[in-house]
This record gives sequence, C-alpha cells and structure tokens, in this order.
Amino acid sequence: MSCLLSARLIASRVSANRMYCTVVKNDCTRNKFVIDLGKNDEAYLQYTEDHNRNVISLEHTYVPDAGKGKGLGKKLVESAFQYAIEKRMMVRLECDFAVKYFKDNESTYKAYVTK
Repeated sequence: MSCLLSARLIASRVSANRMYCTVVKNDCTRNKFVIDLGKNDEAYLQYTEDHNRNVISLEHTYVPDAGKGKGLGKKLVESAFQYAIEKRMMVRLECDFAVKYFKDNESTYKAYVTK
C-alpha cells in the first residue's frame, strides 16, 4: 500500500469557533509528514528511516506563521509516532519540537523512543 494511501484523517480545533479536518499525509517520496495548508503552503515533519536498525528519526518540524498555535505540529508528531508504532519501528528524536511533545506525552510513547 502506498504511504500516501495510508494518510490519516485527524480532526483538530484550529479556531475557537470552527472545527476543521486536518489531513496528515506521509509523503514517503519526500520523507515528510505533511499538512497541506493551500496556496502552495504546508506544515511538515521531515524524517529519515533506517531500515537496517528499524528506526525512524524525526528531524525537523516546520509550521508556517499562518498555521502556528493551531496544533499542527502536534498532529504531525502524533502521526509520526502512530506510523512508527504501526511499522514496529523505534523513534529517534532529533527535532526540538518532537522532544517537547515526547516529554509532554512520555507515558504514552516511552517504549517507542531510542537514542
């Protein structure tokens, strides 16, 4: 199955008055989990996979100014962890945002993180 076909639909509150559906796609050709924000803009989490060691490294999260404070980075990291769990991979945290997210959710993801 294509990684793009395994995209998750995640509902997230991005405004106090409106609910939007945020689609996080795993674009495996670019090694990014991506949220399309329209107008050629996207939020993403860059990663690499080491299939020999069965590890995914979360390297860099980017959310453009228009998307900041709306939980998009959180959705990206959650999707990356879910992907790793489904693929039975360990997660290496290289991205500062992913480290912060992990510290906030350590009890949930501790068993999946490696150095």
